[in-house]
Amino acid sequence: MTTHHDLVLSAAKVRVVVTEALGLQRVLTLLTGRNHTFTRLAAEEAEQGRWTVTVDLTATPQEMDLVTLRLERLPSVLTVDVSAPGRLAAIA
Repeated sequence: MTTHHDLVLSAAKVRVVVTEALGLQRVLTLLTGRNHTFTRLAAEEAEQGRWTVTVDLTATPQEMDLVTLRLERLPSVLTVDVSAPGRLAAIA
C-alpha cells in the first residue's frame, strides 16, 4: 500500500569521497544503475589521488537511506555526506 509519505520526494545533495579512480567508477556505476532522478553529477580529483563525487538528486527518504547504505558498503568510499535542504511534492 502506497501512503502519502512514500510519495514525498526530497531534494538531496550527496557528496562522496573515494580513494582512487576505480572507486569513482564504482560509485558512478552504483548511482546510475538505479532509477534515481539526477539533476546534477560532478566528479573532481582531490588531493592524494582521491576523488570527490557530488550528486544532486530527488528521491523518497527511504530511497536516500538505501543509496547511503549502498555507498557506505563500497570498500573504496571514505565518506558519504547527504544533505536534504528541502522537500518536493511528488506528482501522483
